[in-house]
Amino acid sequence: MMNPLRYVKALLGFGDVEAFWQARNEILKEPGKHRYAHILCKVIRKHYGAGIPVLPDINRFITPHGFYGIFISQRAKIGEGCTIFQQVTIGSNELQFGGAPTIGNNCLIGAGAKIIGNAHIGNNVRIGANAIVVDDVPDNCTVVMNKPRVIVRHTD
Repeated sequence: MMNPLRYVKALLGFGDVEAFWQARNEILKEPGKHRYAHILCKVIRKHYGAGIPVLPDINRFITPHGFYGIFISQRAKIGEGCTIFQQVTIGSNELQFGGAPTIGNNCLIGAGAKIIGNAHIGNNVRIGANAIVVDDVPDNCTVVMNKPRVIVRHTD
């Protein structure tokens, strides 16, 4: 059972990440009937600069640095046991008839990573910091960005 004070703190933006998850669980017990879901989303947006929908397809995930800058699409799906670092985007791509990403179980998504479109990320996948993922990733893989390279050298 949730501490009522913690629930109120979460709705007012004074709670911590744990208070958000507990308030979210209370809201999801009666989907579509709870009037506070949109308030909780607005609080998270204002307090953390994050967009995390209160939907059953998005399982609880670990956030080592809080929700700062995390954006998750309304249609995304996130499996159990995932860790998501700050400034991550899990978004839909409406421009190319794409859906939203589906993230498997036990995935780690590094700081600043972007997963865009109808990408299906398998179980036990690690996505490195600042990686951009637009294609499917099979189970048990690690994804990182290419090594930076010089494309123009300026001479002064």
